[in-house]
Amino acid sequence: MTRYKVVHRTEYRYASPVTSSYGQACLLPRDLHGQRCIDAALVIDPTPSDLRERTDFFGNRVSYFTVTDAHDVLAITSTSTVDVTAERGALPLGSDEPWEQVRDRCRTLGGAVGVDARHHLLDSAGAPTTDVARSYAEASFVPGRPVLDAVADLTSRIHGDFDFDPGATDVTSTIDDLFEARGGVCQDFAHLAVSCLRSVGLPGRYVSGYLETVPPPGQQRLQGADVSHAWASVLLPDVGWIDLDPTNDKFVDDRYVTVAWGRDYRDVTPVKGVVYTSGGRTQLKVTVDVTRV
Repeated sequence: MTRYKVVHRTEYRYASPVTSSYGQACLLPRDLHGQRCIDAALVIDPTPSDLRERTDFFGNRVSYFTVTDAHDVLAITSTSTVDVTAERGALPLGSDEPWEQVRDRCRTLGGAVGVDARHHLLDSAGAPTTDVARSYAEASFVPGRPVLDAVADLTSRIHGDFDFDPGATDVTSTIDDLFEARGGVCQDFAHLAVSCLRSVGLPGRYVSGYLETVPPPGQQRLQGADVSHAWASVLLPDVGWIDLDPTNDKFVDDRYVTVAWGRDYRDVTPVKGVVYTSGGRTQLKVTVDVTRV
């Protein structure tokens, strides 16, 4: 087991005073198989007049806040302690089932798992099943190929075909923009992976979280460790969701901390909201530290 301390700080500096801020934060880690959140706290400066937490449709922990004191700086800091076990990196036995059989079984799943599968088979704004994504996916999902072989190949191809380039895209970029730029960030690669999975009939979901900032001696530092990270998941009946990280060409293991999941980035945006101000530029600074304790 590995215990991590995660500190995520988001700071907004406004050119003109803000009279009030209304925000939503998705920054508190989940409990799931192989991961347990020991404690988590959200601190907002200035102190909000209202701060409350609820569980959203996907089971994520979402915080809502209102700041009514005038301010020109808004700081949102999430601090968490999370235990992650080696089970995060263990791939299931019997994963040699052809992907077409997995696809067909996903269509007939019942109960809560079936409902979850159907939500993640549908198009979403950030991860639509475009012709471009379908064509790209078909090179990995050839007839009869074992499902995890196909998923691993898709992960490797995205990693190899697109450069990690924070300047190539932004949070509004589409999958078509990614193909045009031939570069992007973890959000773009996760959206493409999810879109490809859905395009061949497999449930795909978008996952947000973190990577440890400083790796253990002898291990490679992973791309995306200094900011919020994102990856994709595919559903295998009788097994559950398997996480894949195309940014780093690997399946997710115990170096990852999961915060939230949904259909795409819009469902799990770390911080978003509305401010009332007379205008001017806003400076945004985000820092993330994930350390072993």
